Amino acid sequence: MMKYFTRRLFIFLFFMPVLPGFFSCSSNKGEKKEGNGNHYAKGFSLVDHGLFKRVEIINPWEKAENIRYEYILARKDAVLHDSLRNRKVIRTPVSNVICTSTSHIAFLEAIGETSAISGVSGGHYMTNAVVRDALEKGTIIDIGYGQNLNYELIIKTKPDLVLVYGIGSEVSGFVNKLNDLGIGVMVVAEYLESTPLGKTEWIRLFAALFDKAEMAEEFFGEIEADYIDLKTRIRNQDTGPTVMVGIPYRDTWWVPGGDSYIANLISDAGGIYPGRKNRSHESFVISFEDALIWAQKADIWINIGMLNSKRELLDADPRFENFRVFNEGIIFNNNRRVSASGGNDFWESGTVYPNRILADLITIFHPGLLFGRNLIYYIEIE
Repeated sequence: MMKYFTRRLFIFLFFMPVLPGFFSCSSNKGEKKEGNGNHYAKGFSLVDHGLFKRVEIINPWEKAENIRYEYILARKDAVLHDSLRNRKVIRTPVSNVICTSTSHIAFLEAIGETSAISGVSGGHYMTNAVVRDALEKGTIIDIGYGQNLNYELIIKTKPDLVLVYGIGSEVSGFVNKLNDLGIGVMVVAEYLESTPLGKTEWIRLFAALFDKAEMAEEFFGEIEADYIDLKTRIRNQDTGPTVMVGIPYRDTWWVPGGDSYIANLISDAGGIYPGRKNRSHESFVISFEDALIWAQKADIWINIGMLNSKRELLDADPRFENFRVFNEGIIFNNNRRVSASGGNDFWESGTVYPNRILADLITIFHPGLLFGRNLIYYIEIE
């Protein structure tokens, strides 16, 4: 079970980029739903039927195919038709939630609902100051991590809902355990979205849990407008830099697919990503020899894990000294906002504010273009 909760490790593998509440699950082979009501997000649909909202979470883990999970969101005072009795119903607004991912906290902060958080998984990874303070005071509890989940604490907290994420179908044991305990679970799979605005659009789902649809639409509209404006600014740039991403992990070099979150951020910022021809949204492995070829072409190197200097890069792998980008290019890491225990706000608030990440990358790729905007998530490595 440990791998399913090691979100930081998973993100590390995929940035170079708990678990689904199986309230109901259906394998709709051969069935394709056209449209989901969203502008960018592909992983969920939210349809308002008046007395209730119907939510579908679509293919909520890597390589899932034709898997959907259905939830009915209904106000606490709503009287539902008998036909909905066998559906998994979540009464809104919820007031007591447990978050198993740092990104969940960022979404709740954006709609002013951090006070609803009663528990988190892996509290040492949190960067949100309010949550960290509450953890220290004991008003938010840490339910544990991986194989060390404390079910007694979960029961004691009496959550309306546990917000979870899944990275594989093997998670049913954990979900069944929570269901057996009578604890509501909802899967959140925003991490699978390949576009930055697609991730942010999951705020519509979070807001629906708190009956704050209008707030979510206003918030998302502002983020979207700023993001599109920033993209527009780089259109007049003749050329962009070639951008190298990541470092090897346990001798394996994972890089973002050409249609992945990070690849799309690089493209939107006017950068040229060597792996763009691989059109997958998932990460893939390249050899060190391929990495060396990329590094000879690259002008900029970004997202190098937890390393903080060129010296640390060489300590990690002396062969980096042969990289042209190491010697002649510039290196920036996305760890400016990291907690003492290693939680990285790039993957927390950055999920909700992709416009800020985009502004950082444009500032790095096209110095002087965004005069007056300081880096938020990135720092230069020397």
